[in-house]
Amino acid sequence: MSGRVVKIADGDTLTVLDKSNRQHKIRLLGIDAPEHAQPFGTVSRQNLADLVFGKTVAVEWHKQDRYQRVLGKVLLNGQDVNLKQIKAGLAWHYKQYDKDLRRADKQLYAEAQKAASLKGIGLWNDAAPVAPWDFRRNKPIPSVADDECEIRLGEFRYKIDPVICGICRNALKSASTLPGLMELVRLATRPASDEAN
Repeated sequence: MSGRVVKIADGDTLTVLDKSNRQHKIRLLGIDAPEHAQPFGTVSRQNLADLVFGKTVAVEWHKQDRYQRVLGKVLLNGQDVNLKQIKAGLAWHYKQYDKDLRRADKQLYAEAQKAASLKGIGLWNDAAPVAPWDFRRNKPIPSVADDECEIRLGEFRYKIDPVICGICRNALKSASTLPGLMELVRLATRPASDEAN
């Protein structure tokens, strides 16, 4: 499918007008952008608009969701727009709903999210970014002001910076692998010099 982008609903949903003047609502496959009420929600929508609004795009797709939106990868001049949103730090790789992505795209999306996160780009500049799927379920945002945050391992206590503690708590909710989580904890902790069990 191809057509001109005539509407941007948010950072992961747009409307394409095809040659026969039929509108198609497109949900960008494999990504989830912040909701309007979340930090970076408006920025994410604006970035998508800057990328594609008024331009002709191609959409690679295979099915629609329960809301009759086309689930697809949007391409502008052969460039993956979904991936650009992740690289800009304005969308998450939506692992829960990426089964229809090609394996290579899954890997690119995961790597792009990791790079944006490590560089603190976009929403990753937030002390404790909340994934849209958690926000939609009204999960409480973890406190980043807990001065008593520590991890105990055997005889050792590890004090954690309060801001890092909030980030770690958020990561616990969305960590996909134990090794990845352990690396995050290793980087975020520092041994307490005068305390032991």
